[in-house]
Amino acid sequence: MPTARRHRRPAATALLAALLLAGCTSTVEGTASPAATSGSSAPTSTSASSSAPAPTGQVTPAPEVGPGTGAEARRIAAVTSLPVTVSPERTDSCFPSGPFGTGNSIDGIYFGDGRAGQELDRWGLVAGWGNCSQDTADNATLVLLTEVSDPESAVAAADALNEISLDFGGAEYESVDLPELGVSGAIATGGSDSAGAPTDTVQAWVATGRMLAYSYLDGPAGSARDLLVRQLQDQISLVAGFQPTPQDQVPDLPVDPLGLAGFALTTPGDQTRFTGSYDLEGYLRLAIDPTVERQLLSANGFAGAYYRTSYDEAASLDYAVSLYTFPTSAQTNAVYTGFAQLEATAFGGTPFALPAIPEAPCFSFQSSSESFYQRCYVGYGSYLASIDVQGLAAADDYTQMNALLPQQRDLIDG
Repeated sequence: MPTARRHRRPAATALLAALLLAGCTSTVEGTASPAATSGSSAPTSTSASSSAPAPTGQVTPAPEVGPGTGAEARRIAAVTSLPVTVSPERTDSCFPSGPFGTGNSIDGIYFGDGRAGQELDRWGLVAGWGNCSQDTADNATLVLLTEVSDPESAVAAADALNEISLDFGGAEYESVDLPELGVSGAIATGGSDSAGAPTDTVQAWVATGRMLAYSYLDGPAGSARDLLVRQLQDQISLVAGFQPTPQDQVPDLPVDPLGLAGFALTTPGDQTRFTGSYDLEGYLRLAIDPTVERQLLSANGFAGAYYRTSYDEAASLDYAVSLYTFPTSAQTNAVYTGFAQLEATAFGGTPFALPAIPEAPCFSFQSSSESFYQRCYVGYGSYLASIDVQGLAAADDYTQMNALLPQQRDLIDG
């Protein structure tokens, strides 16, 4: 079941760290956690065999997973469809989401029985990115965009994966013709969402060039099929101008083109797979409100961001540092003020004064009945940074933030 997250940064829950922890920035592996949407028929088949024969053409092997894989995944993020574009009411972000570098990592989080991962790796998976958004009744849209060997391999993979999809959830799934997309997907009817409204669940894979797009969503009974078509059409349109990196060039992709990593505080624990450099569109795949944040950042000359996340297992705390850069200090200040206003209004934060830096905009959120989340901002010159601490037992436990925010301030003030 997709898990809701109400805050901007995807490393901001202990669940994320437990499921997606990669250990370092040289890999984008994930670990197993099958996904299903509320009130829907989840992918539950336990057969690990693949339905497709071995490739007969020349599949270009994917490069070894490394820093370049993460960089390519973040390039893919920038052209991965945002569910809210098609379903504006699906404003709550959820899991699974983020970068991927192997079929196994995708299978472990999205599917859980090994077959989809085998197919993806069979056809030369290089990297991928996933988005997840849901409405207040837990109707979710999952979008996954992956890069494989070549256009012929993408078509073959889509055919095989659509066939496998019919077996997820057993007899409840039936084939559904999608001539608008040139494929047949899988549909399950008779579900209901958390508000009790009747729903259908539908999923499909579509090839477009070297890219392979997947969507899995819940929708009102009788209209989920058309919603899926619109979601995948949006994805196909968005990726039309994207140029996948040739496989032999992936290892040499720049992982920090703006040299921002040194200005982003290294937080406690092990870094997760989300750590890395993002352009505007890539960053917006991490945003609470992509529309509002796109406007704010674009209007102020946003040049790039470096996002560092970690999980401290001993303390059961998640950390995230978002470092943004702008051409001038005036633009930095405008975004500093804009984010502070958004946190207190649209994002629902409760302001507090941090003892270490009382003037810093700081906000707390209640993540669950027993867990709290803090976010604070500092800015200097062309740099704006925020620090998140998740998993606190009390909203006014400032121990971690009191130590971290001054360190981040010192990094960017020269």
